[in-house]
Amino acid sequence: MLMENDININVSCQGFEAKSLLFSPEGNKSAVLFSSNERVEKCCSECGGTVHIYDQQQVNLKDMPIWKGIELNLCFLGHRYRCVKCGKTFADEIPLKYPGTRITYRAAEWIKSFLRNKLSVRAIQQITGIHWETIRNIQKEFIDVALAQRSQKRRADGYKPRILAVDEFAMHKGHSYATCVRS
Repeated sequence: MLMENDININVSCQGFEAKSLLFSPEGNKSAVLFSSNERVEKCCSECGGTVHIYDQQQVNLKDMPIWKGIELNLCFLGHRYRCVKCGKTFADEIPLKYPGTRITYRAAEWIKSFLRNKLSVRAIQQITGIHWETIRNIQKEFIDVALAQRSQKRRADGYKPRILAVDEFAMHKGHSYATCVRS
């Protein structure tokens, strides 16, 4: 029988190295711990001066589960640097982090696949366990890309609207309004 102590991890990823795989006592959560293995001298992006490590950072990212019913988190332990010359601070870049969120690129693509299949934000939240605001931000980005593609296709086809329809309607007992525009 395979035991937790029998699992060895040997993964390197853009300046980080996986150290261990942990499971919660309940068995419903797992975490892979990565630590920074960068020992190279860095320079300040502002002034080009030398920097020193002054602190550590820990970034936890939610990822798409590997096993059914077991949540997967990736924990990155990195360094924070400060420029000796100008005082600017910066941290190690987390390679798997989806911009503006605390999830991985893989988890974001997982959410986008649910959006392509027309699942609601609430349903996606219940399936993934990822905060609804994160899902909503990815949905906004997904919609913006789809609208840009549609607009580009219409321009390429030479579409020119002849009629413009506008309608405003009340929502929530008249306290807020929405406007619908169609060409």
